[in-house]
Amino acid sequence: MKRIVFGLMVVLAIVMFAPIVMAADANKVTIWCWDPNFNGYSMKQAAAVYNKTKPNVTIEIVDIPEQIDAKITAGLQAGGAGLPDIALFQDFQIEQFLQNYPNAFVDLKAAGVDYSKFAQYKVGPMTVGNKVYGIPFDTGSTGLWLRTDYLKAAGLNPDSYLGKNLKWSEVIKFGVTVKAKTNKPLLAYQMDNFDMLRIVVQSTGGQFFKADGSLNLRSDAFKKSITLFKDLNDKGLLYSVVGWSDWINAINSDQSAGFLNAIWMVGSVKSRPENAGKYMIIPTPLIEGVSGAANASNNGGSSWYVFASSPNKALAVDFLKSVWATSTEDTLAFYNTILKGAGAMGTYIPSLKGSNYTAKDEFFYKSQAVYKDFATWMSKVPVLKYTPNYVPMRTAVANAVLNYFQGKLKTVDETIAAAEAEYKQVMGQ
Repeated sequence: MKRIVFGLMVVLAIVMFAPIVMAADANKVTIWCWDPNFNGYSMKQAAAVYNKTKPNVTIEIVDIPEQIDAKITAGLQAGGAGLPDIALFQDFQIEQFLQNYPNAFVDLKAAGVDYSKFAQYKVGPMTVGNKVYGIPFDTGSTGLWLRTDYLKAAGLNPDSYLGKNLKWSEVIKFGVTVKAKTNKPLLAYQMDNFDMLRIVVQSTGGQFFKADGSLNLRSDAFKKSITLFKDLNDKGLLYSVVGWSDWINAINSDQSAGFLNAIWMVGSVKSRPENAGKYMIIPTPLIEGVSGAANASNNGGSSWYVFASSPNKALAVDFLKSVWATSTEDTLAFYNTILKGAGAMGTYIPSLKGSNYTAKDEFFYKSQAVYKDFATWMSKVPVLKYTPNYVPMRTAVANAVLNYFQGKLKTVDETIAAAEAEYKQVMGQ
């Protein structure tokens, strides 16, 4: 009899508790990202802002350090099973997911997000027709990082270049002088990586693909970009290495007079105290003779997306929209906080006036306000459409350019033809 009574009590407890569990789940937003010190930190700060007005909502941030793409793909193939409410995607990958899973994400433009307040180059990859699916996160705004001590050793005045919009021809000219006087190549270059070439191509306003998805490597912008790299290489202005670690080591062991890359290199440069006072950063140089080219480009960046399979998608959308896409005192302070706390520069234009964005940084030459400069350049970055086939394209181009540098390919046209051939082979075309 006692067992029967006990059993009835257990059943009654389960029935009474069920609505409580459901209520708790209905007030919970789960987020997947991959770097607790960067995007995870930023989301924790966003959660703190949201909880000021929605204290009953739990924001669960799950660190997926490896194979997040594979986990998301598996969940999408299973109809959304096991997926969170929100996930972070790298900008160059999202077009593949949007094409392969066209109904998997929530249209946030329809939810009322004002995309005119974000850097437009971020909005391009997340747009399909009249729908926009993501909330832009961080920028990879780029610049030319230069060692002022080597410029001085070459008899040049760094102030002649600080804050100036230069053409690549001007950069090559002083790069030749620096190499002749100091024996330092101008730029550290990771030859097995596509990023530096991508930066240059995007600065031209050029595209790797046509509107129909076919390759666009025979454009004037792309040919001029390849020619620039060959010129830099032939003049001895590239300190070439293989691998990310060797590239970072080249920068932090005085092997070159500079490099071309994004804002997120601030942390790596600052990690070496000996770099203090030596670096200045100027706008990405301009390739001449290309209509639409700018002294601005981008490398890297990611954005937040809400899964349509989420039972709490309305809450997830409200969270992203309320914190990441709204101008209030608390949200603008949030953007200011993540810049200082994690070096995460947001792409929400109203946030760029925060004190941490405009402050001078004593680590850099003449206390340059580097975040202010990167934010200014960010607003001028041309839109680049990656397409779902970006990864095989960049691998094919990187291989062809390396062979061009090594003399295995003799001309720009041969290099482009080789890249096209490898791409078509990989794609089964």
